[in-house]
Formats: sequence, C-alpha cells, structure tokens
Amino acid sequence: MKLKLTHGHVAFAAAVAATLTLASGCSSDKGGTGTDYDYSTSTQSSTSTSSGETKAVIPLYKESVDVSKREVDAGTVRVKKIVKTDIVNTPVELRHEEIVIERQPASATDSTGADSAFNEQETVIHLTREEPVIQKRTSSSGQVVLQTRSESMQTNIQSTLRSEDVDIAKTGDVNMGAAESPSGKASGQSSSSAVSPTVYSSGDAAGMEGTTVQYANRRVLSVMGDQLTCIDAGEGHPMYVYSKYGASRLKPGDYISVTGVIKTSASNMKGATAQFLDSQHAYVWAKTIDRSNW
Repeated sequence: MKLKLTHGHVAFAAAVAATLTLASGCSSDKGGTGTDYDYSTSTQSSTSTSSGETKAVIPLYKESVDVSKREVDAGTVRVKKIVKTDIVNTPVELRHEEIVIERQPASATDSTGADSAFNEQETVIHLTREEPVIQKRTSSSGQVVLQTRSESMQTNIQSTLRSEDVDIAKTGDVNMGAAESPSGKASGQSSSSAVSPTVYSSGDAAGMEGTTVQYANRRVLSVMGDQLTCIDAGEGHPMYVYSKYGASRLKPGDYISVTGVIKTSASNMKGATAQFLDSQHAYVWAKTIDRSNW
C-alpha cells in the first residue's frame, strides 16, 4: 500500500521534528554557576534573517562606584580652667627702732638734779618697727581663644567592582570567524603586545603570576615612598606598581606607561613595603616606567 503525503502533511511533520529538536536542546545540562547560551536554541532577543542566520544578544553589566561623604562624630576636646599656686619671693626693706644705753661720767660743774637724788623714777621709751603688709590685686594675664576649623586631606577609597564578560567555548569543528574573545580581541588573531589586566580577586591573580603586562598612559593615583606607586588600571581599579628606582619623581595626577610582570608575593623583599604588597591580590614588578614630561 502506498502512502501519499500531501503538502500539508509534509509541513506538519517538519514542525513536529523542529519541536522535538528544540526540546532536546533545552533539556541538556551544561552545569556551572553562570548562564550558558546555546546559539542554536537560544530564544533571547534572537532574530532570523531570510538566509537562515541567527543573531543572539547577550546583555552585559558592570558595577560602578560613587563615593559620597557624611559627617560623623570625631571626638570631643574638653578645656577646663584651673587655678595654680606659685611661691614668689619679693624683697622688702623693714626698719625698726632700738634702745641704746650709754653711761657718761659726771661733771664737777653739773649739779642739775641734785634735788631728785635718791628718789626712784621710771622712764618709758616706745620703740617702733616696720612689718610687711601683703596686698594682692588681680590683673589680666591674657586669654585663650577656642575655635574650630576645617582641614581637607586627599585619600583613596578602594572598592571591588564586578563586571560581566563572555566565555566562548567551542565543541566540534566550529569555525568562529571573527568572533571576539573575552579580552575584546577577535579570536584567531595574534598580538605581540602585552595585556593590561585588572585583577579582581586572588583567583584571578593566581593564574597571572609571571605574566608580562603593559599599561599605557595610566594616571597615577598615589605615590608611597620612592619605590611604590598606585595607578588606575582601568575603570578606576587600582594597581600597585613596585620599582626600585622609578617612583621617586612621580606625583599624583601624572600619566605614565609601565612595563613589567605580575607578582602575587613579596617574599623576596623586607619591611613595610613587602607587608603591604603581600596584602594585595597582585602587583606589578616594573621593568620600565615612562612619563611623558620627563
């Protein structure tokens, strides 16, 4: 018996086959913590052209930071007036009277007072002396003026920001054409220039130990001594750069180009600089530092 298929039956069979293919593709488990996009079955913002090409749009997001300010209690200053006691020495001259008794011999011609002879009598002489009189007066010794004033200081606020990118994985003999890699360069193209990474976590830094890097025309955020500086590694992310000789003439706001290697440990150094660098995810051991106005 021959089965005759009309045009309507053929269209119905094709629709059923397409539905089964779509269902099998959506039920596959790719694993991982992120979202996997399958271009052959993706329905997110996809459109098909007349030639059968499929276009999928994957939205990407990134975090930015806004730094605001608020006033907080910084403590109190208590000023209390106290009374002190000092001992002072003031020279003063004091006078006093004394009695002087002098005996003189009798004169033959002096008969005065003969009538009062052998009569008792008493003579009283009053003596005086000076004593100090202390008087105190109060006068102004000056004043203490209390007032507050505002001072400003420049500081750097470090924040960890997240951004999204895509990871392209090929299965089978797939021709990627001019597809872009997560670094923003077309896959299949080779480049001899060094990368300028932004290290977000210790996991990112672990895979970049010893990698040659190059930062071109980056702004200096801060300078810490003669050997350590902090630059903007991109989108406001800080990257610390260690140089034996190249940081002493830098100042915040300069634009420099740095060539070096990524380091995750400062075990070969000593002192406060080594302790600070060990606390970072990674830093750059600079081979060259160039500033445009040197």
